[in-house]
Amino acid sequence: MRTPRRNDGRWQRQAGFSMVEMLMTAFIMAIGILGLSLLQVMSLQASRGSRSLSTAVLVGEDVMDRAEMEGRLSWLNITDTNLATPSLADLPTLKYVTLLPAAAVVETFNIKGGAPNPASLDPAEQTPFFTTTTRRVPLLAATTGRLSDISVQVQFTDQVDPANTPILRTVTLTRRIAHG
Repeated sequence: MRTPRRNDGRWQRQAGFSMVEMLMTAFIMAIGILGLSLLQVMSLQASRGSRSLSTAVLVGEDVMDRAEMEGRLSWLNITDTNLATPSLADLPTLKYVTLLPAAAVVETFNIKGGAPNPASLDPAEQTPFFTTTTRRVPLLAATTGRLSDISVQVQFTDQVDPANTPILRTVTLTRRIAHG
C-alpha cells in the first residue's frame, strides 16, 4: 500500500502488515488448526477401535488355546495304555472338544479380556464386553481319537455409526484339533 508523496516526489512505503492481511492469516491458521484437531479425534477413535480389536483377538486365542489343551488332554487320556477301556466319559469336565456338532459354548469377557467380576469396583471389570461362541465341527473319526475344526467367534460393539446405531464387530478364529 502506498501513502501520499513526500516533498521530494518519491512514494513512501508503509512498514508492517495491514489489518486485512492479519485477518486472512488468522483465518487460514484457524482452518489449519481445526483440521489438525479433527485429525486428532479420528486418530483417537481409530486407536480405541484397534485396541478393542487386538483384545478380541487375544480373547479368541485364549479360548482356542483352552480348546486345544482339552483336545491334547483327551487325546493323551484315550491313548494312555494304562487305561483298560479309554473313552471320553473319562473326561467329564471338558466343555470344548466333547461338544455335539450342533452345540456351542458361549462365554463373556470384560473389556480387559478377563471374566466379568461384579464384585470389582472398576466398571471395566464388571461389564461384559466380548461374547465368544465356540463350535466344533467333527471331521474324521479314526479307531483312536478324532479330528475336529474348532472355531471361536468373538463379537463386540465399540463404535456407533452416524445414526447412533452400535456397530457389531466380529473376529473368527479356526483351528484343526486332534482329540480323544
